[in-house]
Amino acid sequence: MTADGAAQPVPPAGTTAAPTITAGGATGVGLASLVAAGAGYGVLLVAARTLSTEANADFLVFWSLLFGVYGVLGGVQNETTRATGTPATGGVRGARVVPWGLGLGTAAALVLAATSPWWGEALLGAGWGPSMWAVCGGVLAFAGHSSLAGALAGTRRWSAYSVLVGAEALTRFLLALGVALVLAGTTVGLEVAAAAASGVWLLMVLLSPATRSALSARADVTAGPLLRNTGHAVVASASSAALVVGFPVLLRLTTDPATFRTAAPLILAISVTRAPLLMPLAAYQGVAIAHFVTHRERGLAGLRRIVGLVVAAGLVVSVLSAVAGTWALRLLFGPDYGVPGGVLAGLTLGATALALITLTGAATLALGSHVAFASGWFTATALALAALLLPLPLESRTVVGLVVGPLAGACVHAWAIQRGARTASAVATP
Repeated sequence: MTADGAAQPVPPAGTTAAPTITAGGATGVGLASLVAAGAGYGVLLVAARTLSTEANADFLVFWSLLFGVYGVLGGVQNETTRATGTPATGGVRGARVVPWGLGLGTAAALVLAATSPWWGEALLGAGWGPSMWAVCGGVLAFAGHSSLAGALAGTRRWSAYSVLVGAEALTRFLLALGVALVLAGTTVGLEVAAAAASGVWLLMVLLSPATRSALSARADVTAGPLLRNTGHAVVASASSAALVVGFPVLLRLTTDPATFRTAAPLILAISVTRAPLLMPLAAYQGVAIAHFVTHRERGLAGLRRIVGLVVAAGLVVSVLSAVAGTWALRLLFGPDYGVPGGVLAGLTLGATALALITLTGAATLALGSHVAFASGWFTATALALAALLLPLPLESRTVVGLVVGPLAGACVHAWAIQRGARTASAVATP
């Protein structure tokens, strides 16, 4: 992004690329990721400290459902980043991405509302109506957030992108804290607070000229291809969301009610162990896609350094989790939230595997390999779900599913990345 807030130009493929992000832009995205991670932890801490373990189990499933659907809409953000970051060819006047993103979000909210009689009580418990409406309202608001964030990342308006990401997460924490102080932490109040924060992009549009200008960003293709490509990205994101944030929903569906009522410590541990790796990657995913768009020919070589860093960080955090994780959980969330160190180490390795497939997925999507992108995530989710059906204790099948599934999906992506790199190199060679 230039100093006046205008979009940084994106050069055509095959030309000398401008830096994907400046040092200042990278710092801003990094700070936003830290705010997002801290705010997420803050909401979980508020819920654990103000609700009973049974009520918190219900809230964590709502949190999982809400962010699971948000994760599906993350496909809109990913494809918007790719589409606005790829120059149109042949004189094509691309479709405006934000209105189409809002349209998809509206459709998703309507589908959720129409189908809620079949799943509402099973997932959200008795008196599920207010929780369901909170989900639907949050989904509609987040559709605007996703498409706008994608447009900001694709046009490399990193300052506005960072503010949007950080403000949304921080608003969620402040609203949850307000509910805890004013309403004594009611479950529905916390749920509404979690969903309402997704509308902060409307305030950004009013206050930020750079954000307003992103409203007019166009894709590299017309509406039909844009919707088709977004559909592939959404299907893939549905699979990724099931693993990244929707896993507690899968646990509830594959676990008997008596066992699940005692699962709040495990569910909380899943969220806590993955946040240090996945929160920064979620914030940087737009940067990664924008980078891979202009470096398609590098293939897996473009991933080696960041993959090495992620694996090293995952191993270090796994050891720390095994040694001090149980003590830390009880210190932060209370004596009822102790989880064995070995389980925490396994969950951290699962978070590392999820971080790897997130990276390979970003590279695959940047290459335009939408089918391979979806196939990798579908493979990961299918194997994880199969693991949850194994005749093993809840903790064991959780760890197996979160490690084996993502690693298999990352292998599918890696094959597609290498194939795409060979094609890009062949096109670039005279």
